[in-house]
Amino acid sequence: MTTQKKYDAIIVGAGLAGIACALRLNKKGLRVLVLEKNDKPGGKLSELHSQGFRWDQGPSLLTEPENINELFELYGKNPSDYFEFVKHSESCRYFFNDNSRITLSSNLQNTKEEIKEAISADEAENYESYISNSKKNYENLGALFLNDSIPSLLKFLHPKFIKHYPFLLSRTMFRSLNSHNASKFESDKMQLIFNRFGTYNGSNPYQMSGLYSMIPNLELNDGTYFPKNGMRSIIDGLYKLALEENIEFSFEVLVEVKRELSEYTYRIDDNISGSSKLVICAIDPISFYDYVLKDPPLSIKYKKEERSTSGLVFYWGIDTKIPELGLHNILFSKDYQEEFNTIFKEQKNSLEPTVYIHISSLLNPNDAAENGQNLFVMINTSSIDTTDDVYMEKMKQYIIDKIQEQFKIDIRNHIVTENYWDKASIESLTGSYQGALYGAASNKFDSALKRHPNKIKKYDNLYFCGGAVHPGGGIPLVLRSAKIVANLIT
Repeated sequence: MTTQKKYDAIIVGAGLAGIACALRLNKKGLRVLVLEKNDKPGGKLSELHSQGFRWDQGPSLLTEPENINELFELYGKNPSDYFEFVKHSESCRYFFNDNSRITLSSNLQNTKEEIKEAISADEAENYESYISNSKKNYENLGALFLNDSIPSLLKFLHPKFIKHYPFLLSRTMFRSLNSHNASKFESDKMQLIFNRFGTYNGSNPYQMSGLYSMIPNLELNDGTYFPKNGMRSIIDGLYKLALEENIEFSFEVLVEVKRELSEYTYRIDDNISGSSKLVICAIDPISFYDYVLKDPPLSIKYKKEERSTSGLVFYWGIDTKIPELGLHNILFSKDYQEEFNTIFKEQKNSLEPTVYIHISSLLNPNDAAENGQNLFVMINTSSIDTTDDVYMEKMKQYIIDKIQEQFKIDIRNHIVTENYWDKASIESLTGSYQGALYGAASNKFDSALKRHPNKIKKYDNLYFCGGAVHPGGGIPLVLRSAKIVANLIT
């Protein structure tokens, strides 16, 4: 016997965007059902446990936690009853091939002293000017791109947008991020540091627009934060609130959606089907077109877009500590530009990539066994090339050698437990097409205007939120996408 259920909105995907959108729509009085193919909510914000160690599987950097608090405050709740975080003193530690290092933080004077000692007083002043401009660009261009749907031509002619034209039409927009950074810093090391922010949306700093020089603003002006119980606690808190507010979830389901007359019909299996006025895609749009809506022309259209980087992550539990490492660390490759040429132009995985290391156990000792550390070790990879066993073993040895060169410690015999996440498993768990972590790459000057929109013309009452659509990836923008969609609907 088939059960027929009717909802005001169904949301496909119970990751951060899906839950955030559900909370906003529920608050506006809509009856919402959230559907998820995995056995629990979270998407990329999953976690791993092994032999006394815990790792956040995906994102490790938190900025703008007020976007999370806002969802609890919508319901008159105290955010700290669900989710706790602290501000962290450092942004990131950067290690170079000559064994020098620079640590950046949101404390301007401390960072300037660090740069002055490591490089020069002039570069310290250049740094202050750079992050000041980064903030101005973020505040002005954010009004155009981050808080609303992609602007139409009509919107661009509105007086409230015209005042932002000097920022949008500046030279910064039409040259590469690398060219922009080279014009602001004399030091190769400072250029490297600020080129690295291009990877925050999985793109090539030698191709993407200088517009993205606004990315460092949140981290270096506002600061970074650390969830006391890990990044996973963001999902745990929001999911708890959603259940308290009677939002319905269904897990381990594969859903099909069809547009029929003025409504959408959905079918989960032979026993559950129904209809809904609204459908919100909170997964990668290409997976949605392929498996849920089954619209080949739209799928083909968006598959033509260049994908962002994927990644290879090793989760290592070690029985020792590396005192030089902080919460967030970058070990630069020998040739940063060649690394990205390999990934994007040759569409291959680099054999000498930059290494990112995150160690949450430094702030939460419960994340590691006694006297050990939980190393989250990530490199950028191509979304086209494969990461087979041979490549993974090469990268494991490469990373171990790089750590030994920098810190004079061979950790191979200290690894007591190991897991990994690669392109194939990222795609399998999250539905990200080709394992691309951020959807389409932003390697063209007009990429921000051509990102997959939150609403498409072909279908009425079909909306899109999440890291693969406008305004982009990363926790702050994912949460903004959910807010944009909720506002478009109501």
